[in-house]
Amino acid sequence: MLGQKASGRKRLTYANVTSTIALMIAVSGGTAFAASHLITGKQIAKGTITAANIKSHSLLASNFKKGQIPPGATGATGATGATGATGAAGSAIAYGDLGLNGNGNPQFNATLSTGFTSASSPSPGIYCIPYPAGVSTNIPLAISDNGNETAQWNQVANGQCGGSGYEIANVTAAQGLSGGGLNIAIP
Repeated sequence: MLGQKASGRKRLTYANVTSTIALMIAVSGGTAFAASHLITGKQIAKGTITAANIKSHSLLASNFKKGQIPPGATGATGATGATGATGAAGSAIAYGDLGLNGNGNPQFNATLSTGFTSASSPSPGIYCIPYPAGVSTNIPLAISDNGNETAQWNQVANGQCGGSGYEIANVTAAQGLSGGGLNIAIP
């Protein structure tokens, strides 16, 4: 038995070892070999990788530090938006709609007035309006007609009203309101 092979055992030969190693490399796809030979960023010399070495469109903004990518050009100005809603009421100290009541006497429309409550007429074309609460001086009024008044009305020196309120006068004629009314405000 010395010269014979042991039952079913083969000897290791160079060919057997080489083919087994080759089979292991083929089955693993070479990753075991490649993993032991990976190149890291520390092994690459600065300036050796250029844009030509990088696949087009493979980089994302997240691959760059903040500020490395310059901003793009400013786009065209957009269309003008719609007009906004009417704003809240203004901050006038007092305002009112002065007209004539059924007896021909001056009266503020309570629905359209705040701060002004009464008026009197000591003579044709003159109306006295008491100062509203919180107002103690003859500060300037804003006076305009409310649509049908044809005369020109202005705030005048307080001569006929006794200094206790505003005096407004028809400066175009010595007559009272002629069918319209006045919008009066303390801005």
